[in-house]
Amino acid sequence: MSSPSAECVAQLKAVLPYRVHLPGTDDYRAALGRVFFPDAARRRPSCVVEPECVEEVSTVMRVVHRTGGTVTVRGGGLSSNCVADDAVMLDLSAQMNTARPEDDRVVVAGGATVGTMLDALAPTGRVVPVGIVGHAGFGLVTRGGVGYLTRSLGLTVDQLLEVELVLPSGEVVHLSDASTGDEADLWWAVRGCAPCFGVVTSAVLRTHPQGPVWVDRMVLGLEALATYFRIAPTLPRDTTMGAVLGYSALSADEPVLFVYTACASEDASDIDRARAAATSVAAVSGSVLYRSETSGDYLSGLPEFAPPGADGDEPEPIRLPEPGERRGSFFGKAVFTGPTLDSQLAEALATQIRGAPTRECRIDFQHTGGALADVGDKDTAFWGRGGEWNIPLNAIWSDPYDGAACLSWAGGTLDALAPHTTGVYSVEVRPGFPETGAEIDAAYGGNLRRLRELRQRHDPMGVLTHYPL
Repeated sequence: MSSPSAECVAQLKAVLPYRVHLPGTDDYRAALGRVFFPDAARRRPSCVVEPECVEEVSTVMRVVHRTGGTVTVRGGGLSSNCVADDAVMLDLSAQMNTARPEDDRVVVAGGATVGTMLDALAPTGRVVPVGIVGHAGFGLVTRGGVGYLTRSLGLTVDQLLEVELVLPSGEVVHLSDASTGDEADLWWAVRGCAPCFGVVTSAVLRTHPQGPVWVDRMVLGLEALATYFRIAPTLPRDTTMGAVLGYSALSADEPVLFVYTACASEDASDIDRARAAATSVAAVSGSVLYRSETSGDYLSGLPEFAPPGADGDEPEPIRLPEPGERRGSFFGKAVFTGPTLDSQLAEALATQIRGAPTRECRIDFQHTGGALADVGDKDTAFWGRGGEWNIPLNAIWSDPYDGAACLSWAGGTLDALAPHTTGVYSVEVRPGFPETGAEIDAAYGGNLRRLRELRQRHDPMGVLTHYPL
């Protein structure tokens, strides 16, 4: 008797012969090689399917549902959850990757990245607030999207106006504020938790006029961290002050504090105010290793959110991997905190970054607040509207010998942040870890029961079980 996955693959190959790629083929290897997340790229799905339209996505979901299989979805490919062993990997990025502006909106296919969306909008002078890199896809869009415009315009998920969703059963639904009954529940759920409920094949998002964004970047000593914690929450909505604790070739042995101040306003007085705030942080540092100003179009015209290299060289942009390229390992977490970060935490985090097992390890401070709280915690499935920072911590290593130490370091950093943690960013929640259950509770908070009831209604067979809820 064949296994459920074998039967699933056989039926998919029969109905979509030119879209299904099997293990051992060049197309299969190339699809996995393009996945950004190293551990995900090393997994072995039962097959890769590259659909061309919503009807083909629906066909895949019907076959998987009927045969007892499971599905993961690869859009931008940044998530660890986009590939799972023995599951069907539905790769939307290969064929369904377009975006087009329509008046004050943009229509985006489910496999497009936010960079593709912003490129399509560039001639219009309008944008959608997204994260800090252009490679992210709908897995991030529908679960948040924290970036330089969060304080002024809100999350990416807050810009969704319509979503075309293929349910685990294969049914296609179109969701919006006009939805009623069960579809209204799904519309609520996809804005914060879409990967647990279906495959987004298309969406319409609200756009906003946006001129050049002014950016100030500084590399400082760690002693400025407490002042950064104090000043950032006082800034107006048009200004965000992010930071990174990490390493730079500008400092041979000691880690640095990289402060990235971005002002979305073009008013000279607003920029002067943002510049003065950054200068106040720099004033308490024993050394200012680097400082520069620039302005550019959002997002591709802005500098990377990373410390510069030797002599102030621009950091290498985050790029997608090439198939067959040797890959290291990555372990990430992200928590939301309130505005309570203080000097005691600054000392604890300085100790943590000094003790990082590799120089690639870093702690980011993505500044939120402002417009994030304009939507209520229960108005959509996204939970954590009261956060002042999203803090991703990234343990990165190339030598397998460093793996255990990096995981321990990440745990110690989370412990230091715990007194200030108000929630968990769901994009970094992965199944199979001892902490997964607690992270799900923190990620969805008071919305969790409603989400689980809705999921049981729409995916009782567990087609999307690899997305933890």
